[in-house]
Amino acid sequence: MIPIKIVFFGLGAVGSAMLICFSELAERDGVAIRFVVYVRNPDEARDALFHAEQLFEYIDFIKLSDFSSVFALEPAHEQELTGATLLVNAALPEFNGAMLELALRIGAHTVDLASDIYGAKTERTLTFAQYAYDTALRERGIAALINMGVSPGVTNFLIGRRMHDLLATDRKDLEVESIDLYLLEDIDSDSIVFSWSPVVALEELAQHPRILRDGRMLVLDPFSEAREYHFPHEASPSRQYPLYQEELLSLHRSFPEIESIGVYTGGSEVELVKALFQLNLLSKRSLPDRPEMTIEAMVRAILPGMNKPRRIEEYLRNGTIRRAHFAAAAEIRVSETVRNERQTAIETVGLSYLRYPELLNSPYAGATYIAYPTAASAAILAWHALDYLRTKSAQTLSGVITGEDLARILPRPRADAIRRDLVAWDIDLFESVRDASET
Repeated sequence: MIPIKIVFFGLGAVGSAMLICFSELAERDGVAIRFVVYVRNPDEARDALFHAEQLFEYIDFIKLSDFSSVFALEPAHEQELTGATLLVNAALPEFNGAMLELALRIGAHTVDLASDIYGAKTERTLTFAQYAYDTALRERGIAALINMGVSPGVTNFLIGRRMHDLLATDRKDLEVESIDLYLLEDIDSDSIVFSWSPVVALEELAQHPRILRDGRMLVLDPFSEAREYHFPHEASPSRQYPLYQEELLSLHRSFPEIESIGVYTGGSEVELVKALFQLNLLSKRSLPDRPEMTIEAMVRAILPGMNKPRRIEEYLRNGTIRRAHFAAAAEIRVSETVRNERQTAIETVGLSYLRYPELLNSPYAGATYIAYPTAASAAILAWHALDYLRTKSAQTLSGVITGEDLARILPRPRADAIRRDLVAWDIDLFESVRDASET
């Protein structure tokens, strides 16, 4: 059997867990698999897999100071890339374009975890940069799975599945009034433990948030217009703040008829960044005695970075991390005329990852409570897309593909298989329908 070859660009907290999940899926399905991993420091990449060392015989670690020689398809890398099925950007969104150009040259599919939504062009056009390659990808018959992960990613998939089910009824009177997505990132710990890069956290949460209201994209002040949301398994409601994240632009593109869409987030890490913002520690002003350095740059320099996997595992084992919960809940507000009255219901779809301590004594020990569900979700979505491509014409799944697109294209049995796999990898799903008058 010729192995599936998956090529990783970067192998940090998310990439290492993705690789493990791909290997578990391949073993379950009886598929041979091989990995090529391009990294600056192979020793650190191996260390991120310190509970999965048995996979080393299936991995080619390639040391590079940067990815430019690979993206240029220099002769030294041709053999490494020959027969590649999937390219994975597990590094930074800025590499998405170069990876897509390489994919077009070698005929491989791609998956990325996020878009560069803070770039000037995306902010101006409200369109992800990957769409510039959509026509070429379709002509080549390859797919670019974009913004795959847990949020964005599975959130888009779950919302898309419910939206397509609603629209499939073809009820002329039915109207989807709004979609609001609520996110929880909460960790109870004796130490400050960043579950993702503090630099990314500061960049994302300190941005001016945007929401779509009444068909207009509004720009809000950071941490303004807060809401309360009560997530499953939480004793009390969480304070939620508007967030500018990929789901907003993706859902607006997929369902332009919906006039109100918002993304909100809350939890301990959000509250920490809010405190920094309110103390004016995210200011771009220069320090009085060091004009070359801003206050924000100083704060970024002194904040603790992401802990190494072995340290995260130690925190879990010794009880420094007592509890961690990642959750996402999307409320879809739907109205239609029933019994001569206009009735409004709220359909909720969501996920909850609350079994973080169970990573101990598993190959994933050392992953953060956000990196693990992100990685498992991305691997599961990409794996099922690849499996679908092996059984159907590649033209049925080509071009730029979001989570909503997967929900629309994949047949119901395949979508249900994705849901079962998410639960099998400890990501619980929930859904409900309630009368809007109850809120």
